[in-house]
Amino acid sequence: MTVNAELYAEVQQFYANQMRLLDNLKIEDYAATFTPDGWIEHAHRNERAEGRATMIAGMYAALPRYKGVVVRHWYDHLVIEPSDGDSLKVSYYTLVTRVDKEGHVVFEPTFTVDDVLVRINGVLHTKSRYIVKDTPTD
Repeated sequence: MTVNAELYAEVQQFYANQMRLLDNLKIEDYAATFTPDGWIEHAHRNERAEGRATMIAGMYAALPRYKGVVVRHWYDHLVIEPSDGDSLKVSYYTLVTRVDKEGHVVFEPTFTVDDVLVRINGVLHTKSRYIVKDTPTD
């Protein structure tokens, strides 16, 4: 199914706003971009956070890892598929960078992410996020 340019741009804008919240450590605001029962699963760590409160607690626990660095999440190659009702399945690649005070850049591993987005009062929210670390298949 073809996705029109308006919807594609809306989804890109959603992610741009969502990741700026995360990168600027506005954790509660970032969590609010998820549905109240939303979840994030990091398959490579066998770790799943269900609900906003659990997400927030996990992000605060991870803050020491990001002390003294600027973190940026880079998303690209979005594939958007309309799904049940008004939901969207979105698959994309992501790269995370960390820059220290001297300007040295560290690249995190790349990931493939599968989201389900839903509308609440006309506004997109993430219902689920499934994150897989990219690893070669021999």
